[in-house]
Amino acid sequence: MRLLSFIGVDFHWDILQYVLGLPFMTFLALLLYLRSRDEDWMRLARTLAKGFILVFAVGAATGTASEFGLVLLWPNLTEAAGRYIYFPLYMEIFAFMMEVIFLYMLWYGWNRISPKALAVVAFFGFLGAWYSASMIISVNSFMVAPTGILPAYEPDGTYLYSQGYPKLAIYLPKDVAKLLDIKKLAAAGVEVLGDAGDSYKVAIPVRVVQQLVREAFTGVALKDSILVKGGFVNVKAVEQLSPEQLRQLAEHLGLPSSNLLASGSDPVKTLLQVPVFNVLDYIVMTTVRRVGYMSITFKSPVYLASIAHTLGAGLTVSGFTVMAAYALRLLRMPENADPRYRRYVEKAFKFATIFTLIAIVYQGFIAGHLMGEAVAEYNPEKFAAMEGTSQHILSLSRLLGTDKIMPLIAYGSMNAKLPDYDKIPRDYCICKLANTPPVQDCRPPIMIHYIYYAKVGLGILLGLYAALMTLVVLRDRWGFADALLNILRIRGKYPRTLLASAIVAAAVAQLVSTMGWVVREVGRKPWSIYGMMTVDVAGTANPPPAWELGLVAAYFLIMLGALVYAVYRILWLPGKPEKFTA
Repeated sequence: MRLLSFIGVDFHWDILQYVLGLPFMTFLALLLYLRSRDEDWMRLARTLAKGFILVFAVGAATGTASEFGLVLLWPNLTEAAGRYIYFPLYMEIFAFMMEVIFLYMLWYGWNRISPKALAVVAFFGFLGAWYSASMIISVNSFMVAPTGILPAYEPDGTYLYSQGYPKLAIYLPKDVAKLLDIKKLAAAGVEVLGDAGDSYKVAIPVRVVQQLVREAFTGVALKDSILVKGGFVNVKAVEQLSPEQLRQLAEHLGLPSSNLLASGSDPVKTLLQVPVFNVLDYIVMTTVRRVGYMSITFKSPVYLASIAHTLGAGLTVSGFTVMAAYALRLLRMPENADPRYRRYVEKAFKFATIFTLIAIVYQGFIAGHLMGEAVAEYNPEKFAAMEGTSQHILSLSRLLGTDKIMPLIAYGSMNAKLPDYDKIPRDYCICKLANTPPVQDCRPPIMIHYIYYAKVGLGILLGLYAALMTLVVLRDRWGFADALLNILRIRGKYPRTLLASAIVAAAVAQLVSTMGWVVREVGRKPWSIYGMMTVDVAGTANPPPAWELGLVAAYFLIMLGALVYAVYRILWLPGKPEKFTA
């Protein structure tokens, strides 16, 4: 089931990155044309716009398949998303419409509207793509670190698991709170954070939250819930409710008031027959209204870092791919090629190279750093796995010595301490009142340490390559670049080995991006929504058979083949030297 989701989502992400990067590069090329009136920039802009249109068409198909897959494979997760955090998903529809409208305006208006108008259209084109990404990433960020999450680790080395952390801050309606035993709740780790009028803001251990979510989505009644088993329901308080209070409570729980008010009925017995889902739904809806149904996902503490990192990935992968395309043009350039064509290709390659260097520097030093800080603070379990702080593995961070400087990078202080993977309780997410534990180990898989460090290592190599190629393309303009390249014994205007390496770099950039998503998603396990819903609750009860995996993989491979063929026919062939027109 997870593999099927990975195939669809990863393939869609591989396409989506170009939707984020190519329209922005088109916009920049149009700005350069408006500044210089050099037709080479207009030609480059048109080529990039073609690429954007092609990947958008295929991305729409893969996105539709991925969305259907999410709905079918993770029904409880999508039900929860649709009921409580629907707003960004709904707004993404308008983002998609914005993309489509300006995409068609860009394509069909190319020779019909002025260059300035084209630049405006391109601006709204990439803005629509970024707007779409910001909506989707807000939901994913909420899954990574939901609004109100209180982590279980402090940078001074204090572990708070024994106090019930991590906890989730929610708004508990007062008419529900008065029916609960406050002393027993406090003993279970529940804290009252404040009075919010019609509700109390409370912090509840995630092990309790996940168990209530599990019971809600498996049809458990209140009488069989941990709320009753743990003695958290105050029976005497229920018996003392007036008819009007019973009527209001029934309304809030989505029940006919006659059930609780029927003559001769026992209100306590009737209330205990209520599904846990109804009670939890009332609490969650109160929380969503309090936080803001339009803003709750955007208030995830990792959202800003996540969207910055996502856009950086799209720009970096797009840059390396365009760079590889024009490197291949230079490698295939005949000796007697039209000088105007050679000038255009060299100019485009130079543009892509400089753009790529800027993008990867931003991604590594700004967006990547912000993302690392957010993970360290709000996902300490994932951070411990990423840094390989366990004593039972070959830790690359210890081997390379990066564990000495990581406290400064992650927490801003050399006196800070990294969370120790071995000190994180294996059962921190398991409710002891439950009959059967949902997972065997609450910690993320330690294997993400090696994926993460491989990603970082390859990213550094990509950055060095982009810097080296920037020196190559600026050799004629910067004297120090020529001197440095001579020291490195790199001769010639465009060394063929370095040009060929650009093709490899484009593939590696895609690999690095995919590895980043693997760390993000696998590192959240066993959670689907961190601190709220585990994977086994989120998924379907009917996992797909192996043949279905093969069928879906074949579908996406066909889509990939169609895209490659379209790029060859629509972008590569018309751009050959013999097709060049000034």
